[in-house]
Amino acid sequence: MVPRIMLSVSVVMFAYNEEANIRPCMEEALDFLASACSDYELILVSDGSSDGTPDVAREVMAERPDHVQVVHYTPNRGIGGALKAGYAVARKDWISCLPADGQVPPSGLQNLFDVVLQDPSIDLVTCHFPHRFQEADNLMRKVLSRGLRVVMWTATGVSRKLDGVYLIPRETVQGMELRSDTFFLNLELPIKAIRSGMKPGEATMHIRPRMSGSSKVLNVRRIKMVARETLRLGLELRLGV
Repeated sequence: MVPRIMLSVSVVMFAYNEEANIRPCMEEALDFLASACSDYELILVSDGSSDGTPDVAREVMAERPDHVQVVHYTPNRGIGGALKAGYAVARKDWISCLPADGQVPPSGLQNLFDVVLQDPSIDLVTCHFPHRFQEADNLMRKVLSRGLRVVMWTATGVSRKLDGVYLIPRETVQGMELRSDTFFLNLELPIKAIRSGMKPGEATMHIRPRMSGSSKVLNVRRIKMVARETLRLGLELRLGV
């Protein structure tokens, strides 16, 4: 039987005004990582939060100082900016990410870990949520998500379902030029990795409704911005501009 223990993983958890969710999300992630990894850290990035998010995160860090880093800055940069800030300070061999709203169960990361454990030649594991719209998301998000995938496939030539959670070597991430400060970073990073020749694997995960509050990602302005960034990346990849 293939062992199910990953060796060394950094998980970056991005948060913007998630005071009500941050402690349970961090504790759930830490408990999972302690059971699934021999060496791990959780990096909580407070992306310009104006509530108590960074204070609660530091309380958790004080309780588990060997396994938690907290990064806080202002002003708010966006999901991509938060992830880049976390990736820059990551110290373990592999990197993954989670939102701080509780929508993605940390235990689902085991599905990504298993892909690499079963085939060590895999360089990158992408993920998608096959039941996301039955489990958590609404019709508007379903339409926008599928539309964005069409734009991505047309612009970049990568025909892959990418739902924003992945597993990738730290050295690859820290050596990659990543431009986006929006949710688009979760497309930019795996697309660039795949186009560079990395061998990809794929996993699926279940999701659930967020613990508290409402999404800060789903609005027309942000969707338009991500669509423009997708087209720009496609031009960069195809023409080298």
